[in-house]
Amino acid sequence: MNILRETLLDVHHGIGMGLLALLLGVGWAAYMATQHEQIHGEFEAQEMKMEQTRIEHIKKNTSVEAIQVVDAHDKVLSEIHGHDHATESPEATTLHTHSGSLATDAMQRLLRGHIHFMGVGLLSLVLLILTASTSLKRVWKKVLGWTFGLGALTYPPAWILMGFRTVEVGPGAAEASVLWLFGPAVALLLGSMMALFLVMAVECIGLKEKVLFSWAFSRES
Repeated sequence: MNILRETLLDVHHGIGMGLLALLLGVGWAAYMATQHEQIHGEFEAQEMKMEQTRIEHIKKNTSVEAIQVVDAHDKVLSEIHGHDHATESPEATTLHTHSGSLATDAMQRLLRGHIHFMGVGLLSLVLLILTASTSLKRVWKKVLGWTFGLGALTYPPAWILMGFRTVEVGPGAAEASVLWLFGPAVALLLGSMMALFLVMAVECIGLKEKVLFSWAFSRES
């Protein structure tokens, strides 16, 4: 037990953040399970309100004859396709959705927040254990502990924030609005994984004693 504790001591802060990510994932799943209908209903009401606003905008800027033609055309299309084309405007057609509903897309993104909390949290724990088992100097193990841990804590919330903004500003704009969080989180995770891969490759090939790499490795192991 003491040996294991000493091995993991340099990355214990990262392991703590990984465990926190798992805890947040469980908590978010519980919240989604109990509040699913309420959240989805609010998204649908928001989407309907936006559609009504677009309809009023179209009618204010369209002649009565054109509106009658559009309404008649929409009635035929709605019978064929099962949805209301009159609510669509040039602006609305630019909102690409994967499910056909902004509310549904928003809920899917919120769900991905839970999935990524669990997945990235577990991944960071495994990779930090591998980091602790390498012969890196303690300072670099601590650095990887911070980068893996912070990546695990910042990547999933980006999906949650994106989900809450999807109906309000549209899928594309919602993605762009969280790049300030999404970008650094991805950079931390990818950079950390690439660094760990390089470390393990250097150790496997037996190059850690070379001048090019020796500065990063401890001579004690």
